Amino acid sequence: MKQTDKALDKNRPGQEQGLSFWQCFARNRLYSRDLPGLRPYLYIIPFFLAYLVLDFSLRFTYRGMGIVGVKYLPAGLFTLGWALVFAGLVFFLPKVPRWFVRCVPLVTFVVLAITHSGFMSAFRKFFSFSSLSFGGTGSFVDASYITINWKVIAGSAIAVLLMMTSGRLLKVIPPKPVKGSVLAGVLACLVGAGLVAFTHTHYFPVVDTVIWENSAEDAQKTAYHEFNDTTNALMISGLYQYTMRDLGRLVFPQNTMTDEERRQVDEYVAEYEAAQKDNAYTGLLAGKNVIMVQLEAIDTWMLQEDYMPNLAKLKAEGLSFTNHYTPAYITAGTFNTEFMANTGLIPATGGISTSVYANNAYPYSMANLFRAAGYTAQSFHNSEGTVYDRGAVHPNLGYEAYHSGSDMAMEDYQMDRYLINGFDTMTSGDPFYSFVITYSGHGPYGDESPIYQANAQAAQAMAQRTDGNYVYAVAGAMETDRFVGELVDKLEEKGLLEDTVLIFYADHYNYYMMDDGLNMEIKGVNNMNMLQHTDFFLWSADLEPTQIDKVTSTLDVLPTVANLFGLDTSGAFLAGHDALGEPGGYVFFADGSWYDGTTYWSSKNGGAGDETRSAEINRITTLSNRVLAGNYYGTAEQSP
Repeated sequence: MKQTDKALDKNRPGQEQGLSFWQCFARNRLYSRDLPGLRPYLYIIPFFLAYLVLDFSLRFTYRGMGIVGVKYLPAGLFTLGWALVFAGLVFFLPKVPRWFVRCVPLVTFVVLAITHSGFMSAFRKFFSFSSLSFGGTGSFVDASYITINWKVIAGSAIAVLLMMTSGRLLKVIPPKPVKGSVLAGVLACLVGAGLVAFTHTHYFPVVDTVIWENSAEDAQKTAYHEFNDTTNALMISGLYQYTMRDLGRLVFPQNTMTDEERRQVDEYVAEYEAAQKDNAYTGLLAGKNVIMVQLEAIDTWMLQEDYMPNLAKLKAEGLSFTNHYTPAYITAGTFNTEFMANTGLIPATGGISTSVYANNAYPYSMANLFRAAGYTAQSFHNSEGTVYDRGAVHPNLGYEAYHSGSDMAMEDYQMDRYLINGFDTMTSGDPFYSFVITYSGHGPYGDESPIYQANAQAAQAMAQRTDGNYVYAVAGAMETDRFVGELVDKLEEKGLLEDTVLIFYADHYNYYMMDDGLNMEIKGVNNMNMLQHTDFFLWSADLEPTQIDKVTSTLDVLPTVANLFGLDTSGAFLAGHDALGEPGGYVFFADGSWYDGTTYWSSKNGGAGDETRSAEINRITTLSNRVLAGNYYGTAEQSP
């Protein structure tokens, strides 16, 4: 103790006493003799500021991405509260646990902030722990897809430097364990926890009777509680509150429905059924065979005669929905769309265990509806059944079997041409329904890709541009089109073409181009939501070439197909609508924005819009989430 007093003697030169730079700095600049009791505890100031800087840098960097900006008060209060909690813990803990609490949580949050930035660059949304359920199962993230914003890097670096400064100050004058510091630390924790609790209850009260409203405040409450969009959830609650809630929802997922929540879904089902009317297309294709093909990364500009002559011909001769969109709700873009098209529901976006896909009951899925009508139902894809756990998910959706690339003896799983190996199985049954997911449009692109090597000459000759990854994308489209051509030829050869309906839709826009600016230029749009315009069409020998301009989305695929084939969906919760009927006519996106062919209403920028439509969309999004969380169909009352 005497040595410490001597070391801090301001009347003797620092070098003479053998003091380091930090000790001299602390002695001469930080520790005023007027505050002797507080000097050992000044380390807490840079530590506290580190949490504020880290959160602010992340929300400032992406301040235009959500429905609230960086000045949103509740987010700031949540951050302040959590910073007080962590600072309070450090303030009164003994040396070893103090080091752990001082270093590990902040470093973890720094890693998370950087992860959020990388995730945003690849998926246009923030990271959620629920995304880990798709890790290694086809949610492909090549290193070239990821960039970290320099503002987030700078904020993270400043936060780490502040933490290191706190550590250096601790080393200069270690604080004594006194009753006052313990009491101060406990008080800081209590104040911080109280601030978090106050902000949670005061700004985001749970009032089920108003969850359908469309005011800015209610939109914020829904985004906070329902966790439907990770970007809005983080911007509204700040990095620390978002992380704690996201982790809590992963560990303790919602898996029940209250009686009130079930009543709300029942009420919606009754309203939905009452609005359904037969139209000129109802039952038109009943009894015909069906092959439904989900096209991997086939964008609207790719589906043209020069690149995909077989598919372009079918589109021109079929029933085409010209204003179709594929909104992405989860980062697993392909699975996002196949789940919506197969169930008419929005996939779980957070706070719900992904086991709902393999364990919940889906009596009104596409496969189960066709099987109830006497069809066989099987699914086919290049990848193994472990990818997105399709080997378990597809049978749970009603498919009798999932057939992988190895099951079909594909010589190269990346090459769609080898999907034709499964033709005999695809067409087994009378009648049959087969669901096929292509692969060759998938990234990453490059000269070494076998897809490009097989189609390079044709792609280079036909490509209308050479910038970015355009030529590689064209090569992928050509490979997929080769399978489509062979499929049609085989159906005709076997005498099945006249009695088989072909359904095609894209799983997402081609984000493997890795240049959304170029994508927007090609497609003539100016925002990320409208960039999600893709193709959806049906071909049948019984259909005249027809274009439907009504706005549709992936959620409309199931109800539209069900109407055309006269399938029984009475009692089903459907988030979409029959594209050939009167209801619907709009698409809503993950951030709450919507488009109806005339009006584009942005949840970020506001503006004039139909409040009734916004409220309806809010209702559908919330109820769909609850149907999954509570396994709504898993009771006898809701099963057909």
